[in-house]
Amino acid sequence: MRLSVPLVLAAATASVGTPAYAAGAKERSSARARARVAAGQILRAGSTGPGVIRVQRLLGLRVTGRFDRATLEAVRHFQGEHHLLVDGQVGPHTWAALLAENRGFVGELVLSVGSRGPAVAAMQRALHVTADGDFGPITLHAVKAFQRSHGLVVDGQAGQHTLAALHLDLSGVAVAQHPHTTHRHVRHRTHTVTAGLGERAAELAHHYLGVRYVWGGESTAGFDCSGLVQYVYAQLGVRIPRTTYEQYNAGAHISRAGLRPGDLVFFDHIGHVGIYIGDGRFIHAPHTGTVVQVGMLTGWYAEMYDGAVRVS
Repeated sequence: MRLSVPLVLAAATASVGTPAYAAGAKERSSARARARVAAGQILRAGSTGPGVIRVQRLLGLRVTGRFDRATLEAVRHFQGEHHLLVDGQVGPHTWAALLAENRGFVGELVLSVGSRGPAVAAMQRALHVTADGDFGPITLHAVKAFQRSHGLVVDGQAGQHTLAALHLDLSGVAVAQHPHTTHRHVRHRTHTVTAGLGERAAELAHHYLGVRYVWGGESTAGFDCSGLVQYVYAQLGVRIPRTTYEQYNAGAHISRAGLRPGDLVFFDHIGHVGIYIGDGRFIHAPHTGTVVQVGMLTGWYAEMYDGAVRVS
């Protein structure tokens, strides 16, 4: 066997009377104004103040208001993970990536893998791909290519900046959710960058349920267990080794009690791997004659469980 992303859809649609609408509009305006001020600052080691507090909250750090060593290391890690210049300074590009990772501003629409509906179709037309209204791998590739060619953060999610570059105003356009994803309003992030990556990987893995097992397969034409895992993380811009044995050493080892969505779970003397999705379940490509499916950490899998790794 060989080893192989936010999913957030946030569309504020307040329509229960004028007072609620007015309050929502005021909140959105205020949030955007604060974001513009923050994005105009360049923060570095030694900086203090509200901007540093915002960075620490976005990174899930202890809030001190001082750009200390822990903040510097977290910023560098974030930059490396998002393919930015790893200089430890929070300038325009790093600000943009942090805000995108935090799902944008209050009331902002963010389209990502699993999104469906007229908003996705409108974006697909602007990207010149088939407008089927389903945000799948082809749309993800088109979004990333567009972001790369326009100097945007290449995260595969179409938020405020990407939609603006496409000259699209999708406010008020309905968005449906993938059956296996969640739909929630934008909120401050309360988890770390690594947790955010894992959640996105777990959510993205659902999109490939039903793809047939092919030994050595590493594409949507067919996956083996590690090919699936590698493919999912590659869609999120993270390179991991190809074989289960290499991937077992490709991250921090996690206790079974500490499992989080996105962690890689290994079985059968590290000969099989899956992507943990929570509640004792994982997504994997079992063997010839099967398809990508959800498994449970019970029975044979519980007996043959070898451990877990968290990709970062």
